Amino acid sequence: MARALICALLLAVAGGAAAQPTPPDLSGTWAYSQIVALAERRVVDTDPDGRFRPEASLSRARFARWLVAAKGLPTPPPTRAPFPDVPASHPQAPAVDAAWRYGLLPDPQGPFRPHQALSRQDAVEWVVRALGYSWEASWLAARTAPSGELLAVAPARRGAWLVARSTRPALLVDGPGGPGNPTGPITRAEAAALLWAYLQAVEKGVQLRHEQALAPGLVVTVEKRGALRSLPVWRVQVGAFANPENAERLAARMRAQGLVAVVDVVDDLHKVRVGAFRTRGEAEAQARALAEKGLPTWVLSTVRDLERLPGPQWLAVVRLAPSLWQLRPVLARDRVPGRERTSEMARRVGALVATNGGYFAPDGDPLGGLVVDGQWASEPIPGRSCLGWSDGFALIDRLDWRGEVSWPGGAVRLGGVNRPRRQDEVVLYTPLFGASTRMAPGLEVVVSDGLVRGVRDSGPTPIPQDGYVLSGGGAALASLRTGDPVRLSLTLQPASADPRWQEVRHVVCGGPRLLSGGLPDAADEGFSETLRERRHPRTAVGLAPDGTVVLVVVDGRAPEHGLGMTLRELAEELRRAGATDALNLDGGGSTTLVVSGAVANRPSDEGGERPVSDALVVLPRGGASPPSPPAGRSAGTGRSPWHPPRTP
Repeated sequence: MARALICALLLAVAGGAAAQPTPPDLSGTWAYSQIVALAERRVVDTDPDGRFRPEASLSRARFARWLVAAKGLPTPPPTRAPFPDVPASHPQAPAVDAAWRYGLLPDPQGPFRPHQALSRQDAVEWVVRALGYSWEASWLAARTAPSGELLAVAPARRGAWLVARSTRPALLVDGPGGPGNPTGPITRAEAAALLWAYLQAVEKGVQLRHEQALAPGLVVTVEKRGALRSLPVWRVQVGAFANPENAERLAARMRAQGLVAVVDVVDDLHKVRVGAFRTRGEAEAQARALAEKGLPTWVLSTVRDLERLPGPQWLAVVRLAPSLWQLRPVLARDRVPGRERTSEMARRVGALVATNGGYFAPDGDPLGGLVVDGQWASEPIPGRSCLGWSDGFALIDRLDWRGEVSWPGGAVRLGGVNRPRRQDEVVLYTPLFGASTRMAPGLEVVVSDGLVRGVRDSGPTPIPQDGYVLSGGGAALASLRTGDPVRLSLTLQPASADPRWQEVRHVVCGGPRLLSGGLPDAADEGFSETLRERRHPRTAVGLAPDGTVVLVVVDGRAPEHGLGMTLRELAEELRRAGATDALNLDGGGSTTLVVSGAVANRPSDEGGERPVSDALVVLPRGGASPPSPPAGRSAGTGRSPWHPPRTP
């Protein structure tokens, strides 16, 4: 009996909530369906006499209340007034305060003017902020010359206006009278249409797409899809450590002060993060308090159930025609190890477009094969996928390699190229490694012009610019003497045995492989499940059947901007872009896209763009360098270890 009564009461309440009377003055209104739908959701309201007055203006405070209701934000009584003319006692103060605290309104620059009629450009800006497209608004404004109706929009609001006009479906829908003056008052019908478009974008999806032909054969397409459906959680980062024990000690200090502290592992760093705040403002207040105690602080956002959310996703796709443009690897500071920002490398070589390249160690040592114009900077990790290319073709395959040094009295297998030598192995050091081997102890053999020029009992040993040094542990090189002829062989060994690999000029390694023959490649290549199955910022390269090279950059770790992608999602993006073979490159905080010398994406590291070990750059064919020898052939008695052997 009690259960039946409760059910009856719930039905009565639900029925009462749904039975909202339709305002009597909506007949013939072009936004009729939007107004009714919003009224049923309790987003918009009527005047005290029950009329909506669709062609009338509405106040700034009232629209703030509508927008807060549409976003579903809590509206507790404000503890302080962000605007001098909206005191805590003002009837609209809770809504205005919530709109400001959750970032729907710009930071206060003076009075709010709650009773003033809302302009179209202000309404558009607030809705774009609510949708989480403020970064995209700034991005578009910087790349679009104002013309037409945009000239009537205040410069600070042009980006938001561009977003509202450019999304599909469009956020900004004109009434039957056509476009209204951006600085003029928005009508209630227009405001309702704008709010309904916002709700549909959040609930059903939205796409913002910007395509730019930088030059013939080189096109950059940027897309953002979807919007964040849940509110992010804000935290304050107070430290990042390679040593997990140091991170735990700092987290314990924070907990001892009564703060919620966690240690998140991101890109092999242990990051200490404090708090779980509802708004950015609350996190910034905590950050200021911690900064006063001498701690470095960064405010960041996260979201629960990251992998389950449909969006938002931000990605850029670069398509280049290899007949007009060349893709080239660039080594950071032209040495191993080394680190340099992708944008710095792009500007240094005059590249129109660039992305980050392969994986690397903290000191900038490439982790995997890297060959630049036939010069080996580092050796491949056996079984991991690499991109290799030369004029006229490009390949993706899992690689192994073989390096060997031979002389009349013996031969030895190489263990590595331009990296620290382990015990009982022989490592090749080329001029790319710097002035000296920096190794000790061990036997080191200096080779120049195909002949041994010196043998040293220990390093560090100067590396000749026209040769190399062999550094060996144990007795591997003990029989070599000054004057001995030496033959060096470096060979790429693809899993497919494709002979074209012996003709490649450039190699960049990453992994895992994403696509093979148009199908997803399931091999993990030894990469962790976290890297493969969690969403992260990503960089990838793909090859289309017609020879087009496709570069894809995906932003992540910024819930309002982009969630990042799993490798499955990334593979699908490459397939959609026309690639049939594709390779994952280094991602996370390394992910960077540079266009015309400027960073065009939103790198996820707290400090901005991360210095990396190498980059992929796009240069015009007219600026091609002289032909270089292939990377996959044997190298012998030439003046450097990467030249083909001389004919006797």
